[in-house]
Order: sequence, then structure tokens, then C-alpha cells
Amino acid sequence: MAHTVIQVPVPELESITQRLERPPVCPHITLLGPFVDRRDVNEDLVDTLRALLAQVRPFDFMLSAVGRFGSEVTYLAPEPADPFIRLTNMLAAAFPKWPPYGGAFEEIIPHLSIGAALTSAEEEAVRGPLPISSTADEVTLTWWSEDAAEELARFPLHL
Repeated sequence: MAHTVIQVPVPELESITQRLERPPVCPHITLLGPFVDRRDVNEDLVDTLRALLAQVRPFDFMLSAVGRFGSEVTYLAPEPADPFIRLTNMLAAAFPKWPPYGGAFEEIIPHLSIGAALTSAEEEAVRGPLPISSTADEVTLTWWSEDAAEELARFPLHL
């Protein structure tokens, strides 16, 4: 199902995920999603997000651990996780109609989804270059459909 997501893009991972049979369209760590319907994205919403995110400074993180949700979905866990959890809680408080992960889970586990049912070769391709250093220096509001992602708004984090 298509939906919007507030996310931290992780472009450093694109060269790695392209080796997968079904690479993620845009490697990212979700902060809040699913979020509003695309037709509800307007100037007021973008301004509200911009004001909220103006108080957030960029932060560094590492992707070094591979995890799984159940037996299927493989993900990379960012360390430290706390800045992502704080951002998610801040956004969820500002938009209470849109709980993290649609309210499906109580615990917020920041993660970068890699894929489902990875082969051992694919998992090794992901593990090989770890750890990967990155900086969360922007947040995007992105429209996701089954096979595409479209950035609707970009929010640089301020120094």
C-alpha cells in the first residue's frame, strides 16, 4: 500500500544494496510511517515539519549490526539508536494520529530494512562492508509505493 514516510536517507548504503536481487528503492531509517496520505501533504504540513526539525542537529551513527524481525525481514541497526528514537517520539507527539509503524508495535526499534528472505550470498554482501559510518544531516518526507519512492520535501538538519 502506498504511503508517506518521514525518514533519514542513508545514501552510503546504495552501492551495497544494489547487489541484492530486490534492492530497497531508497535506503533509509524510518522515523514516522506510515504517515499522511499524499493528498494531505501541503504547505502547512511542510512548514510544521520544518519548524519541528529546525531544532534538530545532525548526528553521526554507524550501521554495524545485522538483525531480523521474525524469520524474514533483515535489517541494519543504527548505533546509537537513541537519536532516532528521540526523533520518532518528537514526531509522534506532534502528530498523534500517526503512531510509529501505524501503532503495530509498542517498541521503537530504529532500523534500515534490507529485505525479506535474503539468500546467504546476499546477507554476506551486506555484512562484508560493515561497519558503515553515516551522518543524519537531513530528513525527508517521501512517498512510497510498491516499487518507487518520491521525495516530497527535504529538511536539512542545522549545525
